[in-house]
Amino acid sequence: MLIIPVSRRPDWHKPPVVTLLLILINVLVFFGPQSRDEDIVREAYGYYEKSILMRIELPRYVQYLEGAGETEKAKQAGAALSGGGWFLVLRMMQVDAGFMKRLREGRIVRDDEAEYAEWRRERDAFERMLGRTTVERYAFKSAQPTLAGLIGHMFLHGGFDHLLGNMAFLFIVGYMVEETLGKWRYSLFYLLSGIGSCVCYAAIGTPTMIPSIGASGAISGVMAMYVVLYGMRRIRFFYWVLVYFDFFRAPAIIMLPFWIAKELYQYLSDRGSMVNYLAHLGGFITGAALIGMLRLFGRNPPVAPRHEIPADPRKAQLARVDQLLNSLRLDEARRELHRLAGLRPDDLDVVHRYYQIARHVPASDDYHRAAAFVFALPGKHPATDDLIYETFVEYLSLAKPTVRFSVRQLIALIRRLARAGHVADAERLTRVLARRSPRQQELPGLLLLVAEAFRRGGDASMYHATVDRLRQDFPGSAEARMTLV
Repeated sequence: MLIIPVSRRPDWHKPPVVTLLLILINVLVFFGPQSRDEDIVREAYGYYEKSILMRIELPRYVQYLEGAGETEKAKQAGAALSGGGWFLVLRMMQVDAGFMKRLREGRIVRDDEAEYAEWRRERDAFERMLGRTTVERYAFKSAQPTLAGLIGHMFLHGGFDHLLGNMAFLFIVGYMVEETLGKWRYSLFYLLSGIGSCVCYAAIGTPTMIPSIGASGAISGVMAMYVVLYGMRRIRFFYWVLVYFDFFRAPAIIMLPFWIAKELYQYLSDRGSMVNYLAHLGGFITGAALIGMLRLFGRNPPVAPRHEIPADPRKAQLARVDQLLNSLRLDEARRELHRLAGLRPDDLDVVHRYYQIARHVPASDDYHRAAAFVFALPGKHPATDDLIYETFVEYLSLAKPTVRFSVRQLIALIRRLARAGHVADAERLTRVLARRSPRQQELPGLLLLVAEAFRRGGDASMYHATVDRLRQDFPGSAEARMTLV
């Protein structure tokens, strides 16, 4: 389940400088220093394979697991080692805080062993090679916390998807919190939330050498700041559950206990996940606590802006149509589109969708109504003109039992087609209009419009033929006199 607040658009006259700078730093780190980590690790693993380390350390690690009573883990490591998957065992060993502490203290390979000096030299060289990676230097490890890890972890990411998701969330909520708190206070609270996420992870979780990286903890703090700043004010949230998504409005603060409960549940129910739910939890708590203390003890408590973007029902309505179509509830989708077209007759997207679904039943009233909505679309945009003409041509061939052009539709279509260059079709419709309403007062003007369109198109014969019709059928009209000048 995904639930995020959706507020108004940023004011680009006062851009969210800190939020944009944080995003830029994360992107530069990911595509800069961190991008070289893979090559460094590959080089280090190549060194490990050729050294005596693999022969000495990995079998002893399997023995260590057996002695520690971790039978299943020992079996997995032993099977991987026997099958040539030594690098999997190495990764497992490197993040085992208990074993690595003993290894580095000389309690696994003792100094009275013949190969100790060579092992120590090569182990130190291997660790220096790994220590060149950005993740090794700046990731947070709960079994070996450092100041660099407390700060640096929130600017590292495990992959492009991880980076993209975090930066999207940061922008969605960050600019509003920055606007409310101000640049310096927002910067400080962001960093404190990231640090708080590590403290929670280290305090509650099992100590490990697994590197924790990502801005998720700090961003969780920003989200908590957002909902606490808005308090009991009702704001819009977007939610997504499996394939269903929509918007709802609720008091902002109710989302804080929900988010905290969700992270706790996921932590307890999904222990094997690579997602650091405890860091998210720590970020939420830290962000909420910072705003709470600011309101209690601050001289000028922050007040969140009251001008949110108005809810746009159109998106939700079209999403509802998509859900009906995905569920193959075509009749309901068609009825909903008919209703929306009546409410938004100028909305090209709504009208076009209505026509597209109605055309599958060309004998239905819906098909004729949908075509009428298309023909009535306003504006002179080429896309609209093209849609009207394509619909017109298709309607002539599909409509059953026959077309249903009203006099007003015929007049509008003649004008639209003539101006768009489809003069022959416009001329044919003037004949239909003449049969339907021979004394139609707009017919002389339409004939003159069509004639001029033929002239501009270089079709002299049709120009003269149309002018002759005009003079013959409406000899006393002002339009006929204009052709004599």
